[in-house]
Amino acid sequence: MKYILTIVEQLDRAIGELAIDHPINNRLALILIDNATELILHRQCMGRLELDKLNMNHLRMIETILEHGSQVTPPELADDLRNRVLTPKQRKSAKGKFLDDKLKVLEKVGDLSSSERRFIAIAHEYRGELYHVGLSHDDIIRAIAGCYFMLCCDLFVRMSNLGVMGVTISSDDVYSDVAKRYLPLRDGRLDLFNVEYGTLADKLRSGLPDGLPQLSETLAASANSAIEEAVESFDFLVSSNPRGMDDGEMLEQAQWDQDLAKALEKYHVDDSLTGAEYREIYTKAKESIAEDWYPRQTSIPSERWLRRSMAVAREPDPLVAMALYQSLRNDMSYLEEAIQSEAYELDRWIENGIDRRRGK
Repeated sequence: MKYILTIVEQLDRAIGELAIDHPINNRLALILIDNATELILHRQCMGRLELDKLNMNHLRMIETILEHGSQVTPPELADDLRNRVLTPKQRKSAKGKFLDDKLKVLEKVGDLSSSERRFIAIAHEYRGELYHVGLSHDDIIRAIAGCYFMLCCDLFVRMSNLGVMGVTISSDDVYSDVAKRYLPLRDGRLDLFNVEYGTLADKLRSGLPDGLPQLSETLAASANSAIEEAVESFDFLVSSNPRGMDDGEMLEQAQWDQDLAKALEKYHVDDSLTGAEYREIYTKAKESIAEDWYPRQTSIPSERWLRRSMAVAREPDPLVAMALYQSLRNDMSYLEEAIQSEAYELDRWIENGIDRRRGK
């Protein structure tokens, strides 16, 4: 019962956070939903390991019978069991701490679809960014959280029976007011022996606030905004750079500066360095990439990006749309960061020039 209570209380709290529709609350909702999903998946992995032990024992018994020349037991039975037994690597992954490894095992055994696995992995990565960084992805987190909530409820029901014998009840279980709102009653008392996962999931789903954004459309709108911002920033670079560089030259310069900055990061440059020390490191970093460096892009592929964004908007399956969106954003990230970093430096240079002229 403690497992059920943990899932229900976290998802109920997520409902409350989503009802407020503020970036902080949306982030908290995503964290809560991800926590609940991780617990469901961990429990499923433990169930799979229990089942694997049974399959292994059954396989050994069948192989022993076949070795003694049994004509009753078909060899195909052993082959079927061998196909269902986990590999040593899969057992290690199922027991381990890393969610991605567990997801791969559950997909392999048929407990998750490929689109479900990818969506959970992406949402979990966003949760990690939100937990450690905070302010990011505000325009899409609410839509992701709403879709993730529905998937979590589906998994809660689908993965309710593997490796366990019904609902286990302990004297240590604590039934909060939240739990009492969801658990069944009989004659005014909690009916702990007739708890149904499907009924609990239906109650949770019904509590979601109306008007949650549709994920495919939200992701496409976010991608379009990022594309537009990148194009506008590049136009600013071309029109305002003091060296009069054209489109090709400016794009090449932005990529060079980006790669040089990444090379400098390896030297852990900080404010404690003297000017001479920094120049020495700068020269080393520059030489480390100069010999075989070339620009990755000779133009901004904005039209291709926009076509991919349209595909996200048209995708009827939100889980697939999430994967399409993330693939697009990953492809955009290098050039997008290069352009935005260059634009930021140019804008700062212009502002400093204005301040100097004003005597500041």
